[in-house]
Amino acid sequence: MTDHNALIATLSRRASPVKRTHPAGWRVLAFLTMALPCGAIASLLVRRPVTDWLQPGMAWALFQLFIIFIAGTLAIRNAFLISIPGRRALSWKGFIPLALLWLGSILINMRGLKPATSQVEGTNCYLFMLVVSVPMIVIMIGYLRQTRTLFPVRSLTAAGAGTACMALVLLSLCHPIHLNLLDFAQHLLAAATIVLVTIISGWRWVRV
Repeated sequence: MTDHNALIATLSRRASPVKRTHPAGWRVLAFLTMALPCGAIASLLVRRPVTDWLQPGMAWALFQLFIIFIAGTLAIRNAFLISIPGRRALSWKGFIPLALLWLGSILINMRGLKPATSQVEGTNCYLFMLVVSVPMIVIMIGYLRQTRTLFPVRSLTAAGAGTACMALVLLSLCHPIHLNLLDFAQHLLAAATIVLVTIISGWRWVRV
């Protein structure tokens, strides 16, 4: 077509209105409302006992649960903000206080550990986090695909970190209150794996 005016007119007639993206806060709420129940259902595939919240150290465990949920929520919000040009996301430095509080509470709680948990339990923790994260990763990639992103690695890294935090939240509901060093290492390894899987599986679908 050599007549560019005709081309513009044709494309204008075919163009449909662009649906405005919901605010990041609403998208985070919608994601959590969908992802956490899906993760909880997936957890039924992994046999885990229910947490006994009457054990000594319950206050520290609840504090860790609160911190990791806040950190995960902020990371998911960052993933949505990074995907939209012009939006300012929270700097990684803003997560340092939360990380220090979480790490400090775990170290304090470890001091009160009496019986040592087995290696099998630690391995199951790794498997549990990976299993519950699968549906949450799929849902997260679906949300990021709505807007795409110019910075897929940054968006997916934040999304993976948020998903790993939510996997830890679900794990805390079926895990002994006290942790040993092996358990803690397994949790960190599972979180790193979730971030890596999110980046690899989402790269194709969310980049512009």
